[in-house]
Amino acid sequence: MVFSRIDGTDELYLGGIFGLRRTQVIRELKITHILSVIKTTLKQDELGHIQHLSIDINDMEDEDILVYLPRMVRFIDRGLRGSEGDEGEGSNDVTGASADTKASSGAVFVHCAMGKSRSVTAIIAYLLWKCPRRFQAPTSREAVAKALEWIRRSRPIAGPNEGFMSQLELWYDMGCPTDNDNAVEKHPAYQRWLYKREVEDAARIGRAPDRIRFEDEEASSEGQTADGQGAGPGCELRCKKCRRVLATGRFIVPHQASENGKQQQQHQQPCPHFFVEALSWMRPVLEKGELDGRLTCPNTKCAASIGRYAWQGFKCSCGQWVAPAFSLQTSKVDEVIVGGKGGGGAGTIAARMAALNIRMPPGMGASVASEGAERTRENL
Repeated sequence: MVFSRIDGTDELYLGGIFGLRRTQVIRELKITHILSVIKTTLKQDELGHIQHLSIDINDMEDEDILVYLPRMVRFIDRGLRGSEGDEGEGSNDVTGASADTKASSGAVFVHCAMGKSRSVTAIIAYLLWKCPRRFQAPTSREAVAKALEWIRRSRPIAGPNEGFMSQLELWYDMGCPTDNDNAVEKHPAYQRWLYKREVEDAARIGRAPDRIRFEDEEASSEGQTADGQGAGPGCELRCKKCRRVLATGRFIVPHQASENGKQQQQHQQPCPHFFVEALSWMRPVLEKGELDGRLTCPNTKCAASIGRYAWQGFKCSCGQWVAPAFSLQTSKVDEVIVGGKGGGGAGTIAARMAALNIRMPPGMGASVASEGAERTRENL
């Protein structure tokens, strides 16, 4: 199947590179725009009337296709809307018909080598952006899977590689940004993802990363508060010895035990680690450039040993692999619920503690938790 029409009202077609040779079919389908998610050029003598955008990228899991999604989505949308003129950044990548020519509607052909991975990734990104309600789902993984199944109605071989699927999930989580061709590149979530790739590449060859991203400083530069949305809202981790705040809820990294780990934990103590992001108080230790080491309380009068770090990551005793790993030992820190605005009721505090899996001593009820939260507010 050279040209597969995607279900819907738009004239959107998917295929492989051999479709470019079917010039007669291209004319019959009234194709106005061609998106090549592979390095190629059009024969201007045969297809000179067509707008063309070529994205040079390989079909490999570690390729960054995410950064190109806004440009590709915008190009597809302009083509389907019938506007021949290009808008925004990336206009130098488009060749073909004059901007003076406009049609009431257009037809777009998206292709890669086989019409299976790269081109499908581009169309999934477009569908998630264009039809968010159609593919709405509880998780980004499910939303991307629904969009892929939609495409498979007309092209059963469709199947992006795992790396591209993960990037599409991040694209969905980011809200499918298309304000301009650089919308992803400027997004904080993309910068965090890109940095994680740098850390993984460095750890793979046995060294610490060349640069360190301290998430509390990044959050501050982005205008976010330390107690904003994140894993464990309203929670603080404090040094058990001196009570120094080590991490707030937004910087706690959630991790779940694997199935084997869950089975093991049935007869074991709860997970002995809290995993957190790299934070600025770790700077003196992390800037030594070592692959792993110990973490101590940043209060110089305390300097208690509170955990360890490993850029290459390590497997928690609960069975979950975390990388990079910045671990605070549960025996060395205390979990503290910090009451928010208008949120000091005993029921609210108890619910928060349950959601965070915070362990309470036997006999300590919600009223005690509420009282402790109130004392915390008074001390801040």
